[in-house]
Amino acid sequence: MKQDVMKSSGYNLPQGNVVICSACNGCEHTVLRSVFDDRYGHPATFQLAQCRQCGHVMTLPRLREEDLPELYGTYYPRKALTAELVARQAAQAQTRMSRLSRWWMGGDNQGQLDVKPGEKMLDIGCGSGLSLLIARSKGAEVYGVEADPNVHPLAKELGLSIHQGSIHDHPFPGMSFDLVVLNQVIEHIPEPGLALQVIAGRLAPGGRIILVFPNRSSFYSKIFGPRWINWHIPYHLHHFNLSGFKKMAERYGLKLVCHRTITPNIWTFLQFRAVLKKPIQGQASPVWAVTEAVPVGAVSRNKPLHITLKILIAPLLLGVFGVVNRCVDLLGQGDCLMVELRREQGQ
Repeated sequence: MKQDVMKSSGYNLPQGNVVICSACNGCEHTVLRSVFDDRYGHPATFQLAQCRQCGHVMTLPRLREEDLPELYGTYYPRKALTAELVARQAAQAQTRMSRLSRWWMGGDNQGQLDVKPGEKMLDIGCGSGLSLLIARSKGAEVYGVEADPNVHPLAKELGLSIHQGSIHDHPFPGMSFDLVVLNQVIEHIPEPGLALQVIAGRLAPGGRIILVFPNRSSFYSKIFGPRWINWHIPYHLHHFNLSGFKKMAERYGLKLVCHRTITPNIWTFLQFRAVLKKPIQGQASPVWAVTEAVPVGAVSRNKPLHITLKILIAPLLLGVFGVVNRCVDLLGQGDCLMVELRREQGQ
């Protein structure tokens, strides 16, 4: 079984098939179950495995940095994005009620929202560049790193400095940063501990790292188990909870100074949609198709009844999810963790 899984993935394990845990450096693990891409149709079979020493959960086989551009360029849905759409999204984020609405919708799980005017910010895994546009509008000097080659033309059109590659390429040489942001990124990195070590070396004095990542110990992960949407195989290579992440950060001289959980209402909406639609291995799921959202209230007589009902019901469901999710977050059981790290004194 193990050899079949490794062969079908198309990726390689480290030499000798020994997997080193990124959280504790342990080298023994237990396979929990076989898993596959239930979003975008990657055809391979992978495994979820748990470190026997610290309990950290990882996806096997372990992908390498050099595997990521092809993986994301082929399967991730950014090919459908345009610079015009990204710019429009950035403008909408600056509306007068955006702070309150972001909190209610669980959309404040974005590290760039904490940037201060005049700060130099680096967003690792910046995706379309939306976060950079938002931070730039707040008066920050912004830079990004992104593995997906589809982002390159967007960056050019939007006038953004985005390095296509990884932090290990030493992008923007000689520069240090007041804020380094990783929004839903650390779980995608093959060796997250080594990445944190490199990032710590790029911080300016007093600099901060803000990370947001799925919470393996969340309320919804316990309810939905194997159907929890944030396993997100094979793109999520690591599956953290707070205690495990804190231990990993401390190993690299970084102190966790604050944290909270946040559950985006749209995640919950998609969670229930995903549960109702059984995934088929090797096929992209329509739940995750990239389409431009229909504005609330834009009901047309020409639209089928079921589409009209969706337009009317979706905002109601998101409101209900808001009540539940804000309570879940207060209890520290939200679907994603937002943490701030600083270098330990003397580091």
